Amino acid sequence: MHDPDLVFSLGPNCRNTWNLRHHFETDRAYPFDWWITPAKSMLALLEPGFRFQVAREDLAVTEPADGTNSVYNRRLNLLHHHDFDRDGALVRPIAEAAIERLNAKYTALFARLWADLARAERPLAVLNGSFGGWPGGTPDGGSNPALNGFLAPRDLVAALRGRLGAKLRVVVVEIGKPRRLDLDGGTVIRLPDSGARLPNLPPGQGYAEPVHIFQEAFAALGLKPGPLGLREDAAASLAISNNTPRVRLA
Repeated sequence: MHDPDLVFSLGPNCRNTWNLRHHFETDRAYPFDWWITPAKSMLALLEPGFRFQVAREDLAVTEPADGTNSVYNRRLNLLHHHDFDRDGALVRPIAEAAIERLNAKYTALFARLWADLARAERPLAVLNGSFGGWPGGTPDGGSNPALNGFLAPRDLVAALRGRLGAKLRVVVVEIGKPRRLDLDGGTVIRLPDSGARLPNLPPGQGYAEPVHIFQEAFAALGLKPGPLGLREDAAASLAISNNTPRVRLA
């Protein structure tokens, strides 16, 4: 695989983001880093002309399960699992100021993604599987057949390159029976979980496992660890800063 000058997560979970940041030694944030996002929802957010804007009526705090809960976005069909403050493991009542910060933050993150993609010559998008979402019923008890359902990796890669450009390469890392599928513009690589775990993983970051799957997948694809060195364009950085006063992106 080519040596990328930009690597970013397209979800569907925070495990993927943790492993990208760990392997490539970066903390540069992008929109899909910390959501739980079905593949069809992710593609809808990458359509030309999409503008991130969330209203209170879009959000539903889910019922607790196993002592925790999340925030489901009915319109975008994704979980804002890390976007709102919690008391312990439970989401606090959502204030209007929190929604304003959410809109500012993700408006800036989408602008950053598009700006970085425009400047990159060899961009690489990584996904931890193709998540079908909730075809049997969404987290708020409703349904959204248009944005839920399995999308085959071949179709996913083709759809992503249609939206983000033919220069994009896509890697889909899966856990399970070994296989490698090389596609036009992407690779699906599946490896078994040996049970090995990092001995020094900080408390509360067990969601990142199995880290060895990502390490082995990246090694098999020739993706070396370490920073890529894509420099931030000063004009793009200023535009992001101006759009998001007092909002931390990374």
